[in-house]
Amino acid sequence: MNTKKTIINSLFRLLLSCLLGLTLSMTAVFPGLAQTAIDQTILVANDPNSRINLRSGPTVNSASLGYGLPGDQVSLIDFNRGSGEGPRVPWIKVKFSKSGAIGWIRGDFVKTDITILTANDPNSRINLRNGPSVSEDSLGYGLVGDRVKVLECQTGPDQNRTPWVKVQFLQSQAIGWIRGDFVIVPLTYC
Repeated sequence: MNTKKTIINSLFRLLLSCLLGLTLSMTAVFPGLAQTAIDQTILVANDPNSRINLRSGPTVNSASLGYGLPGDQVSLIDFNRGSGEGPRVPWIKVKFSKSGAIGWIRGDFVKTDITILTANDPNSRINLRNGPSVSEDSLGYGLVGDRVKVLECQTGPDQNRTPWVKVQFLQSQAIGWIRGDFVIVPLTYC
């Protein structure tokens, strides 16, 4: 009886894993799904009188298109990991709710827990794991550009202390852990 139960449980886990992988990768078949939800959020700053630059591109050297103020409502359009030496600051492309202005704002001025998956290879399958380690079971995978909600950040148990991010996929609602270098983590969250 135990052998039969074990086989049924194994088959169920395999089926669940296949379904989860299919659900998470739907944006490969329907690319528009990754952009269907435009999430509302607000701009933030330590100084309530700050002017937060809106730029034409995701760098401080890009032309200024204007500015926003702390508390302004924006919709999230796109994310960029940032570049250059030292710590990379993510950039978020936003659309202002009132004016309709569109441009890039440094990630530390946008209060959000929504982000996207990223990788050097745009065709990568990014493993969703049961826990914050490569030794944990894979629950399925996501694709570059998939939108996720950041639930938690943690340093992994490996000797390199790899950062891991617990996420929930916006489309499928699947929850699991992804290695930190595959997630553009909003600085206002982790």
